[in-house]
Amino acid sequence: MPQIGYSHRQVALGRDGMVASAHPLATLAGLDTLKAGGTAADAAVAVNAVLAVTQPNMCGVGGDLFCLYWEAATRRVHFLNGSGRSGSRAGLEELRRRGLDRLPVIGPPTVSVPGCVRAWGMLLERFGTRPLGALLAPAIHYARDGFPLSPLVSQAIDEYVAVTPDAEWHRVFAPRGRAAAPGALFVQADLGRTLADLAVAGPDLFYTGRVGQAIARRLEAEGFLTPEDLAAHTGEWGEPLATTYRGVTVHETPPPTQGLAALLTLNLLEGVPLATLPLHSVEHLHLLVEMTKLAYADRDRWIGDPAHARLPVAALLGKPYAARRGAQFDPDKAQVYAAGDPEGDTTGFVVADGHGNVASVIQSLFNGFGSGVVAPGAGVALQNRGRHFTLEPGHPAVFAPRKRPFHTLIAALATRDDRPLLGFATMGGNGQAMFHAQVLTNVLDYGLDIQEAIERPRFLIGAFLPDDPADALYVEARVAADTLAALQAKGHCVKPAPAFFTKVGHAHGIVLRDGTLMGGADPRGDGVALGF
Repeated sequence: MPQIGYSHRQVALGRDGMVASAHPLATLAGLDTLKAGGTAADAAVAVNAVLAVTQPNMCGVGGDLFCLYWEAATRRVHFLNGSGRSGSRAGLEELRRRGLDRLPVIGPPTVSVPGCVRAWGMLLERFGTRPLGALLAPAIHYARDGFPLSPLVSQAIDEYVAVTPDAEWHRVFAPRGRAAAPGALFVQADLGRTLADLAVAGPDLFYTGRVGQAIARRLEAEGFLTPEDLAAHTGEWGEPLATTYRGVTVHETPPPTQGLAALLTLNLLEGVPLATLPLHSVEHLHLLVEMTKLAYADRDRWIGDPAHARLPVAALLGKPYAARRGAQFDPDKAQVYAAGDPEGDTTGFVVADGHGNVASVIQSLFNGFGSGVVAPGAGVALQNRGRHFTLEPGHPAVFAPRKRPFHTLIAALATRDDRPLLGFATMGGNGQAMFHAQVLTNVLDYGLDIQEAIERPRFLIGAFLPDDPADALYVEARVAADTLAALQAKGHCVKPAPAFFTKVGHAHGIVLRDGTLMGGADPRGDGVALGF
């Protein structure tokens, strides 16, 4: 049973609407939209627009968006792919011609078409009831008139000052050579003008209008995008991926996102009576870590843009495949896994409205402030999703023209008996799929409420310091020291992490139970969940 009082915060409760997002002002904008009669789609756009202003290091209109939307009227989950593609000048030969032997981490060459704004328009066209201009009003206000800067964002700006050479970025975010102090009023006048113009002109502003032209001019010399690439952009509606887990159907965003890895992990775990293992015991953590590593090995081999490569998704998600892969698990030691053959920085938020609709959204610039490039005069920081292409010929994610890169971004919706049960999303880059598996099993196996499920300690596999091995295992310090020592003894490369480690994601979720909405927000960030 969950421990009473373990959470730092109590779970948020409501009946007629709920928003769980990464900033209080965004949550309030979403609630106001719901109270005025808007749908979950309307509120999602209002929330995202405010986050684009108040969390400029995490997300923004220069990034991409993915959404899972539960439509109460039809009782089905819709998937919106709001990601952009590489430029028409992209390709291995062009990279060699420019004298580059790899893609940089930031800068103009990493910029792909920003799909967020077109995705807003598509979401509202299908499920919205309010005009875009009305939904952007709070964001326009906070951009033009300012908002109190949080310590986390102030710190992020200071850390980025020495990273990007882009003069426009420095003018917008650190005009005095450093960030404004926490609590100071932070004004983004250019972004305010862009959002105001967007409210009038609509999404075309970003693809053929003033802002699109500013983006194309900035990238003309050093990037791979052209004005024609921006003009040709469109998002796509499609079907989510899904698997069953303990009688629940878990939906995730499909390729080119890593939602497949979260579902693979759940398939691998389903064959084990997880709830019989004490939560955060060495047995519990060793199992989750090893199953995550198996899933990620397949992720890295198989995921790419499905429009450009054959991806064996159905075979990968088959239960027989999970059984074969899971047989490699050794309860006594950590391992390194190869990919199997099935045929042989970001913001995530969730909105639920009183009509039964649920939106689970993930939206991002990728790295903090994305590419570090700001479109002059527009105040728009551009994403660096293009850095996730590989230079390996024949790989599904190989660098090529007009192709969607691999995305770490994912969002989840779980249903039971054709009714929504849970919406969940978290930032966290490469770790998002493992965070999904950890939080979802906290809810589905251990019966924790969504707030406690989010707050409980998490782990992250990956190298973050120059000398870290690729399988470095960061575990939050709230896990007992003897458990960490036992993991080390099994061969895990355990690294110390703070009690609330920001790199294990800022998660947000809503659980629906007997007509009550239960919201959770992550104390690792600035977020809050509120309902009414």
